[in-house]
Amino acid sequence: MTTTVEPTPAILDLNQALEGFRTNVTPLLDPAQEEDWDGVKLKEKEWAILLAGLRLVGHCIAILIHRLALTESVKLAANVRALGKAGLHYTSEGLREVPVTLIGSIRVRIPVLYKLAREPRNRPGRKRKRGKRGKSRGRGFYPVLTLLGISEGVSPLVRCLVSQAATQASSFEQAKQFVTWLGLGFSTGRIRRISEAFAHLGLAIRDEQLARLAEGTLPAGEALRGKRVVISGDGGRVKIRRTYRRGRKRKSGWPGYETNWREPKLLTIYVLDEQGHKVNTLEVPLVADGTLGGKDEFLKILHLRLHKLGIAQAEIVVLLGDGAPWIWNNIPPLLRELGCRPEQIVQVLDYPHAVEHIYQLAEALFGDTAKGKAWAEKWAKKFKKGQAQNLVAEIQRYLVDKVGEDLDTVRIQYGYFQNHQTNGRLDYARFKAQKLPVGSGVVESLIRQAVNLRLKSSGKNWLEENAEAFVHARCQWVAHQWSDFCNAVLTSGLAPPT
Repeated sequence: MTTTVEPTPAILDLNQALEGFRTNVTPLLDPAQEEDWDGVKLKEKEWAILLAGLRLVGHCIAILIHRLALTESVKLAANVRALGKAGLHYTSEGLREVPVTLIGSIRVRIPVLYKLAREPRNRPGRKRKRGKRGKSRGRGFYPVLTLLGISEGVSPLVRCLVSQAATQASSFEQAKQFVTWLGLGFSTGRIRRISEAFAHLGLAIRDEQLARLAEGTLPAGEALRGKRVVISGDGGRVKIRRTYRRGRKRKSGWPGYETNWREPKLLTIYVLDEQGHKVNTLEVPLVADGTLGGKDEFLKILHLRLHKLGIAQAEIVVLLGDGAPWIWNNIPPLLRELGCRPEQIVQVLDYPHAVEHIYQLAEALFGDTAKGKAWAEKWAKKFKKGQAQNLVAEIQRYLVDKVGEDLDTVRIQYGYFQNHQTNGRLDYARFKAQKLPVGSGVVESLIRQAVNLRLKSSGKNWLEENAEAFVHARCQWVAHQWSDFCNAVLTSGLAPPT
């Protein structure tokens, strides 16, 4: 059902709204309306009753918002807590009626104070009159709307639900189908604008926390005290669009652009119970995040997350990853910087990746033969039993005897296994005995859910800033942190209550 619903003016009298609901619904409850009932006709009646109920809900919310906007205590709190952007001077521009769309496609117009940012007045002399104070540069805001979480012309509930639909669905077109069930006839363009603004605010909150971390004013947490913690990171692929700022426009009037693949780096942090199972509770939440900003930005975000959780207080810290050198060269030093002791850190190479390298080694030694496959299967089993050192010794013997069809690849694989074996990342028998994970399935699943199913598909290309915002927002949804994410966005830009 994708019927467009035109906004209905709000009824600010509860009795009148209830009477209107009764008038609209009573005929729908009469079985004699239809001669031949079937499932299709009943479904149509259900949809009509649902829309009538949503409109009643919208009228009730409109009454509440209108009363809040006129309440003196709300106005006072808005002037105290909604301060606008730092460094800007705001002047009051009087009351303005702002239309707000609610559940059920109800539109209420509420009178609220508008404040406008002006150029700072640095010169001495008499204050200039209204209308002669210079350009405002369009930077204004409504303190009451900011306090109540109203933005983009919709209520906070609509903001959250529309953004959730746009984040969870595989496209904005699919999100429109869910939004329609809220009685909202939004276009895909409006859904995009609401959700992009929402996701960018979530990203701004993370940036603010990163700034506080750099300043040393962000307190450390204690959520991981005495816990067995796993940290895992990996990368995906997203196509990024770069618009040509110069040059001739196309016949359509739009400038040209180019697309290139970029690697978003994602991280996940979770806790293990004594049996080695992943734990996800309110006290010990699953943490997920990601960025397209490259290795350095990824490490900053990981630093932020580990600092907020109190990683140094964990009982054991498992670093689980594939063979990417940037993981092993950067994350262990970061953990030590955060206060983790060397004996506290366990490094584990993802077992499926290790087996993949065993098969590549077998092909380099014996070619694509049955002997090579049998050799790989044998060592994959021995590998899991803790015989990595024996494999390294056997590869070394092949190199000394110059046995193999591709000795250059054999040397590369020898260095790969020797490096990881020296750093204790291949002791799978010990990991199994300690009930620690040996596969990076959790972060692989995160990449599939956060990136592949939403941002990566045929014909999809993103502006980098929007891709960054949606990767971050989608990670919060995958980690079951969407409610907290919404609450943080709705209160962003507000001073703490006094």
